[in-house]
Amino acid sequence: MSIYAIFYELLPLASFIFNIFLLSLVLRSDWRNLRNRVFALLLFTMALWGLTIFGVRTSPHPDGADLAMIWERTAVVMVLGISVLFYHFSVLYTRIRVPKANLATFYTAWVIFAVLSVTGQVVDRVEEVTLLGGYVGWTYRFTMLGILYLALGYVPVILGIANLVQRHRVSKSPEEKNRILYMVVGAGLSLVGATSDFLFSSGIFFYPFGIMANLYFVALTSVAMLKYQLLELRVVLRSGLTYTLLGTFIVGVYGVVFVLFNFTFRSQSEPARLLAVISAAAVVAIALQPVLSQLQRWADHWFSRERYDHLQALVQFSQDTKDITDLKSIADSLTGLVSQAMLASSSALLLPAPQSTGRPKAPGLPQSPGFYVASTDELSGAEGIILGDESPILNWLRDNNGILTRQDLEVVTKFRALTVDEQRAVELLDMELLIPLQSKGELTGVLVVGPKLADEDYSTSDINLLRTVVNQTATAIENARLYGQESERLAQLEALEKMKQTLLLTVAHELKTPLTAIKAGTEMLGLQEDVPASGAKGRLIRSINRGVERLERLVDESLDYAQMQDSNLQLDLESTDLRELYQETVSLLSPVARSKRQSLELNLPDKLPLLQIDRRRCERILLNLISNANRYTDFGGEITVGVSLERDYLITHVTDNGQGVAEEDLEKVFNVYYRNASADGLGAGKSSGIGLAIAKYLVELHGGRIWVESTLGEGSTFYFSLPLGDDHESIGN
Repeated sequence: MSIYAIFYELLPLASFIFNIFLLSLVLRSDWRNLRNRVFALLLFTMALWGLTIFGVRTSPHPDGADLAMIWERTAVVMVLGISVLFYHFSVLYTRIRVPKANLATFYTAWVIFAVLSVTGQVVDRVEEVTLLGGYVGWTYRFTMLGILYLALGYVPVILGIANLVQRHRVSKSPEEKNRILYMVVGAGLSLVGATSDFLFSSGIFFYPFGIMANLYFVALTSVAMLKYQLLELRVVLRSGLTYTLLGTFIVGVYGVVFVLFNFTFRSQSEPARLLAVISAAAVVAIALQPVLSQLQRWADHWFSRERYDHLQALVQFSQDTKDITDLKSIADSLTGLVSQAMLASSSALLLPAPQSTGRPKAPGLPQSPGFYVASTDELSGAEGIILGDESPILNWLRDNNGILTRQDLEVVTKFRALTVDEQRAVELLDMELLIPLQSKGELTGVLVVGPKLADEDYSTSDINLLRTVVNQTATAIENARLYGQESERLAQLEALEKMKQTLLLTVAHELKTPLTAIKAGTEMLGLQEDVPASGAKGRLIRSINRGVERLERLVDESLDYAQMQDSNLQLDLESTDLRELYQETVSLLSPVARSKRQSLELNLPDKLPLLQIDRRRCERILLNLISNANRYTDFGGEITVGVSLERDYLITHVTDNGQGVAEEDLEKVFNVYYRNASADGLGAGKSSGIGLAIAKYLVELHGGRIWVESTLGEGSTFYFSLPLGDDHESIGN
């Protein structure tokens, strides 16, 4: 027999072997998955087809026509079965909704034509035909019903290819796109091969390529499995090889022991040899137990080492992120590691969007309430997706605190009311599992996991691991999210404060010119006319002057405060005689106190040190405190300014018997624009609320501190301290 003849006859047998090999891998992968079971049945049917074609080609010549006919009729039964099972597999793989009647119709047609084929209604005879190289083979002739049968076989295959192409268009995963491409090419080649067989049987074509096309399909499917993880084939292969080696080791050990004991007790009686062998088996079983346990652990780690490493990375991730405040880093790490560890096609993290309740909103984030996509892995076009706060999906996760699956979304009645946007979100995020993140009993995020790259179901151990990781990282993610929001709010507040300072400086400078003009005009008006002080015009001029003075004071304070906030204020330190400074300041404000018939006393110790201070700024501190006491003290009240030395500080106090400050307001008096509203609000209308804030800033700039003690209705005492320094010098009266 020529090499050509041997190749022609053995090719179907090779197809049978390869299909059975793939079938075993599929069965070891996940038998519970319906898609895998259908794919296994497809491979089994293709294997039987290869075996029956082998039977046809090896039937003897010229007397084997009847035997070839039996094989051929059986082979024809498999043809339509392969088409129908391929279509069924494509529906399960792509999850495309098709009418249930489609599958029922195709399977029914397969059964009917199988009966017709076995009874001789499809193939009526076989004939000898001379092929390339002079080899004589068998060919078959179809009836008209057989031609209809073959034409029907094209329909499921074409529909199945169309399903795969549609899935290819919408898929966002490069791995899945390549996987589908291999399957489409393989199915297309099988269709071409089947056509060549049909044309050959009609005498039109010179060679049947159906078996070769079958092998192409098997080869491309193997590439899809190995390279693009149609199944977790590497794990299956590795585990099969490992357990085979383990089994070989165990059998080898038992074999050696049995041979040794048989040789040792060969002269003994039959019962003695049997007991010796049984005892040897028991001893070996006991002795091998710890060894086998260790070998089992090594094997488990070896054949699942990629997954094991990813799971360890997830556990380590949950520990490392407890103190991290970078939300983006945590979210990206979580989605990336989940995709790797679970061998998932994609993953995403949904977090609450900023609420529209006056809270500052981070730039670039959605402003409507709900959950937005904070991070994705292997997903594109999902950045703008938002699940509304009242979405049935989020409500279910809040109420049940359980994992939601794609099957739940398709089966549970309440999810049929999803809006168009929510349905679009489900499709774009490719939701297979939705795992809630809970913090303090509140839903603070949702981890979305896509289908496995191998397109298998997630096991119980997978789900338990995901739940553990989510529980451990939920608090860290929520803390990082809140930290990010507070950081954004702080940045916005700082920007607003900067704007306020700029506005304050602008307004203050703009007011300077008209105030100067008004003041000069009123002074000139008073000099040019002999205006009686008691007259209406005299009172009006004095009122204008007081208003201008108040506005000038407000403008000066505003300018001082704006300069302080600019952080550019520099102290002009010089050795200063405090006695002189304090006496001049009190003398400056004595007329103001006399206008309210208040007593203003200055009590200084006999000796006061020379301090390195900014004279002008310290004068401002004292002016502001005495003016504040004057403003909030009744007519006829008392104001006392005193100084004392305590350790390394000079303590100044300004005491009044005015209206005082409520205890709950003591911490607020130094805030900008705070004005005391206690009692009848005496003097509050004349205060800008900046003076005490300026005093506090200047005291702290000198290295001291300022504080207040007060009793409501009895009066207040304001204190401020200035450091003495190492080179101060005391002077007396």
